[in-house]
Amino acid sequence: MFVLATVCIFCLFCFAVLNFYWGHKTARLYRTHLNQSSNSDFTPVATVILSLRGNDPFLADCLGGLLNQDYPAYTVKIIVDHVDDPALTFVDQYLEQHAHPHCEVTIREINNGACGLKNASLVQAMKSLDENVEVVAWLDADVVPHRSWLRELVAPLQNPDVGIASGIRWYAPRDANPGTMIRHAWNTGALIQMISLEIAWGGSIALSRSVYQSPLLADTFLKMLWDDTGLKSIAAELDKQVHFVPAATMINAESIPFPSCFRYMTRQLVNARFYHSKWWLIATVGFGMAAAQTVLLILGLKFLSEGNLLWAGLSAGGLLLSNGCVAAAIYRVSLLIQQTVRSRGEDFQRQPLRTMGYLWITMYIFSAALFAAMKTKIINWRGVIYHAPAPCQVEILHYEPFQEANELQAPLELQNISL
Repeated sequence: MFVLATVCIFCLFCFAVLNFYWGHKTARLYRTHLNQSSNSDFTPVATVILSLRGNDPFLADCLGGLLNQDYPAYTVKIIVDHVDDPALTFVDQYLEQHAHPHCEVTIREINNGACGLKNASLVQAMKSLDENVEVVAWLDADVVPHRSWLRELVAPLQNPDVGIASGIRWYAPRDANPGTMIRHAWNTGALIQMISLEIAWGGSIALSRSVYQSPLLADTFLKMLWDDTGLKSIAAELDKQVHFVPAATMINAESIPFPSCFRYMTRQLVNARFYHSKWWLIATVGFGMAAAQTVLLILGLKFLSEGNLLWAGLSAGGLLLSNGCVAAAIYRVSLLIQQTVRSRGEDFQRQPLRTMGYLWITMYIFSAALFAAMKTKIINWRGVIYHAPAPCQVEILHYEPFQEANELQAPLELQNISL
């Protein structure tokens, strides 16, 4: 029993050091951004791609920000999944009222049935780019870009060693229902992992010409289910770096019920399992922390009941150290993110105490999602059913044009509206 407790304390100490390091690395990224001017004169000719399936509740705000960027030379390509998709009618009506001289709307034509629909749309758009386009960017329809979003996102690409610039996702819930808070708590921990392990976020991303024109990108996208996590390996093969952009931290305040939250987490983890080389580290940290803390808690209570105050205290210390390092990293990063968002004239309400209260239960839900992700081969995403037994073995089992959700389905389908 003492040996088991020692092993658990050692494991939690290692996890605490790792989380402290990840948190410090993320905090340093944000501090560096806050301490320097974010204005950039690097504005190469750019194209922004927006792929749509379904009418997102944030689509009007997304279009409003996208079509009014403080950027001298950029075009917008909107790829709608199907001619009968309700997003097409909405976009056409929006553009009639808010005309934009460099916005093109087309229907997705690539349909190989062997990749995610968003990937097919992105490849189609990139193949039709003008020769003078130096940078291609894309975003999800639930992202509301501020006026300087594109300028800030492409700024790191002026370094020839950087081929991919990624924004950062931050959930800032207004509601406090369990699903919304668990997703928020999970994302706060996932954020420091994503930055440290260079897991790009496809909701806000920019690629240099050397990356988007590479045949490797198109060939790989047309075999993959998702567009973002695999970019790290593509960049490595092209001898390019991935750079994260604190100024492109995008705030999402939408709510989500718990069942949809769990499916969302599982889907994100399947993405990491398929397309990131450090999946084993993500899984080890998730399973390891949950197992070590559970065992140590049980042993600590047993030590206490037996009157062994020394080992009960050591057990409690191990638990406090592990959770304290995670909580401190999250608290520190959330403060810096709030300062970053305020610097561009926005704000959100932090809920540090409530977030910390959800961290413990989130750890176990994260472990359950990891377990589900390891077994998942069938993915139902936005009404499209994919069979993916391996990273580059994707098959669409069922497809039909997007249908508006009925009143019972609507609350479950508000997240990840873009393809």
